[in-house]
Amino acid sequence: MLKNFLLFFNRLKYKVVFSVSSFIKTDENQELLKKVDTHFLIWDHELINLDTGQTTVLNDMSADTIASAAGEIILKGTKNKQILHAALYLPNIEFVATKYELPEVAAQNISSALGYQIGELMPAYPGKLMLAVNHNESRKKNIALWLDQLRTEMLFAAFKRQNIELTAIIPRVVLAFLIRNVNSAKNQIRQFRELDENGILYFALENQSLVQWYSINSNDMKDEAYFHQWEQKAEPLDNMTSVEAFPFWQQIDRSHLDQLRYTFFPEAARLNLKQRSRLKKGRLAFIAAAIAAFLLTTPFIINSIRNAQWEQQHQDFKEKTSEVRKMRRTVNQFEDNWALFIEYPRTDVIAVIKKLNTIIPKNSWIKGFEIKNGVVEIDGYSPNPTEILEVISRQPEFELAAFNQRTQTERGKSSEHFGISFHLNSINMEAYQEKYFPVN
Repeated sequence: MLKNFLLFFNRLKYKVVFSVSSFIKTDENQELLKKVDTHFLIWDHELINLDTGQTTVLNDMSADTIASAAGEIILKGTKNKQILHAALYLPNIEFVATKYELPEVAAQNISSALGYQIGELMPAYPGKLMLAVNHNESRKKNIALWLDQLRTEMLFAAFKRQNIELTAIIPRVVLAFLIRNVNSAKNQIRQFRELDENGILYFALENQSLVQWYSINSNDMKDEAYFHQWEQKAEPLDNMTSVEAFPFWQQIDRSHLDQLRYTFFPEAARLNLKQRSRLKKGRLAFIAAAIAAFLLTTPFIINSIRNAQWEQQHQDFKEKTSEVRKMRRTVNQFEDNWALFIEYPRTDVIAVIKKLNTIIPKNSWIKGFEIKNGVVEIDGYSPNPTEILEVISRQPEFELAAFNQRTQTERGKSSEHFGISFHLNSINMEAYQEKYFPVN
């Protein structure tokens, strides 16, 4: 009972600290979404400006074609020469949805955890992927959305050539979160059926989270038997909302766009935000320095007189304490000579082994154990290596837990061979080496 209470207390303390730091720290995603002033949505090979209702036909879905169409719409609707900050709402065919089971993993750690599993979730994908998720650690299953990173870079570059900054790329269906009272009743599930030329998507929302993403493309819909089987598995609700035309998304209130999750931001847009923030801080620093200089010049003469008086007193005390300073130099010299050995980080190996023996499940075992400079490497066998990684990640004295080799099943064994490395929080070799063995 006491052990469970301590675990709960440590978890609560971690959440409180994270919440306070999140409150103080600026939310970069919200800052980017607040800058959006233009909204483009793609529906059935048409690009729609949700602000003006103007549309244009897309001959294909390449980045240059989409950006050129956006520039054409903007030229028709306004003569403003300032750089626009746009959000692009893409159809669900652009994204990959995966379900994952990582209960009790903190939301701030979910990106790293899913990054370790990307090889298992999408082993055949050749490029780099961007992740968008609204993780709920109390739910057993959550949904993550993925978007090709190269696609975002090409879109950003194409829009930039049209004098438009593509600030955010958002799945079209995410706009459903902005429907008034869509989540007014707690734990109420709202289901939608979106039908366009690409196919059908069933998606469901609950408390600002996606809880269902079930799609079928237009080619598979032509197979009646397969389509009928797919519809039976979709399990539609009685109060399902059907979306079959783009005006449904046009009427949604986008004033709270900064509250959306499942959003993707091109890296160049993030860099532009940081650059603008640095310029703003630089201007504020210059103004503050000018004010400080003005305030300091007024009492300058008085301070000079006082400094002369204090300097005289300092010389008097210096003469009286010369012997004490000699003794102090001797002590400091001794500490400098032996600090290299005294301050060397020491690892409690027995405590680490006992901790691993406590948390490793009985159906798993460790074959190899190595510790060096605060980094522990273990390998062994387990029917579920991911569970062992999650258990190690939750320990407060361990950090940066990760697989250091691919898990594999050996012939004649039911368990998988794994390798995991992690750092000990109590050991800081980098600080020690920087202090006593600096590179420069």
